[in-house]
Amino acid sequence: MPRTADIHAAFNAVIQKNPKGYRCLHTDAFVSKLREFNWHFSPKDANDWIVRYQPDFADKTDGQGENRYWILRNMGRVR
Repeated sequence: MPRTADIHAAFNAVIQKNPKGYRCLHTDAFVSKLREFNWHFSPKDANDWIVRYQPDFADKTDGQGENRYWILRNMGRVR
């Protein structure tokens, strides 16, 4: 049975550091990790969750689509 806390755990698990040292993640990695925790979000649902619950992450995607590239803003934190 999925737990709400698992969403946050999945989010934290996929955060990586890019070559410049910023913390970042891709929507597809978040969705894949959520499936391991028995949550089945669509990419749109995952992006909506990030917008709502992680306001310190900014969308730095170059093009269109649901697989977005999220980066932690300067002086931000994972909530």
